[in-house]
Amino acid sequence: MIDNMKRISFISLVALALLGLASVSCAPSAYVMQLESRRPSESGLDLAGKSLSVVYLESPDGRDSLFNNRAADALAYALENEYFDGAESVKVYNLVKDASGDYASKDTASQYIMLLDSDVVMILDTPVVSESVTGRSAPVASQLYVYDSMAGKDDGVTVLKSSTTISGLDDSSRAMNIGNSLAKPLKSQWESEQYTVLYFDGLGRKWIDATLKADSMKWDEAITLWMDLAKLKDRTQSSCARYDIALGCYMLGQYDLALEWLDSSDATLPLSLSKGLRKRILDKKGATS
Repeated sequence: MIDNMKRISFISLVALALLGLASVSCAPSAYVMQLESRRPSESGLDLAGKSLSVVYLESPDGRDSLFNNRAADALAYALENEYFDGAESVKVYNLVKDASGDYASKDTASQYIMLLDSDVVMILDTPVVSESVTGRSAPVASQLYVYDSMAGKDDGVTVLKSSTTISGLDDSSRAMNIGNSLAKPLKSQWESEQYTVLYFDGLGRKWIDATLKADSMKWDEAITLWMDLAKLKDRTQSSCARYDIALGCYMLGQYDLALEWLDSSDATLPLSLSKGLRKRILDKKGATS
């Protein structure tokens, strides 16, 4: 989960109204973090955290081998930048096209899932070149078949298309344009969200240190500090620390554990922020089940 969040900015404010704790003598403050949360791509596919492979097809005579190689490399490079911080992680393979093969079918794609030991397989079909219009350039169309074996019930093959004009099948720059164009609808969409960390000012350095760890997205380290604070006898402080632990577990993708800590916070002293966090946890838990 932590790889699916981007830090934007923060706002610190007292949130007594939000917490419903105005009557207590020592009330918590809220540290509001503005983050961007990764969402499925425009195509509907969610490729985050999955292994990816690209197979490009080539005609038996090899006339389009260079073109599709360049397109496949550009596609892989774009996806590596999006999902793997630029590391070489998307494997690229070539395959001579069988004229009788149905590469857009789930049966065919699932065979390559097994063969390549990959969660997602993308098959780049041979380019279709139309007759030259100007005598020097010709339209070319490409299709990409994407099969995500981890998509659950929606595990059909997604077909993406792109087209351009080329001076010939040795036009590497236009081939790379095709690859980049096909990658675009596979990139994540991002949504801005706010998350609240609770802390107490003037009640020890540990509250501030834990909040700073959270601000730096070091959720494991923040949780370690909150675990100590959760043992405090003061019910308000203990409940807030348990809420913070639940938030940290949520950020790390540990949804069951997040619910356990949120239940513990509610049992110690109910906080009005609990309801919103619980909904987020359950939504994520449902999306991954």
